Amino acid sequence: MFGTTVKENKVKRYIVMKRSKDNDCFYTERGFDSIIDADSYATLLRKQEPDYGWYLFEQSKEYGNGEDKK
Repeated sequence: MFGTTVKENKVKRYIVMKRSKDNDCFYTERGFDSIIDADSYATLLRKQEPDYGWYLFEQSKEYGNGEDKK
């Protein structure tokens, strides 16, 4: 196609998730580009919602379009 460019989206590597203490399921809260931002967000939410367990996951690899990316 003419006039179109494919732009690669920036991956949010750090994902803050929560889990209720009575449940085994994790729920995605938000993703971040920086570990500092993700850690600050999780610290704030731990103070506001102490009934949940808060977790920070790091996405180390992106699988997109059949190509391995780092």
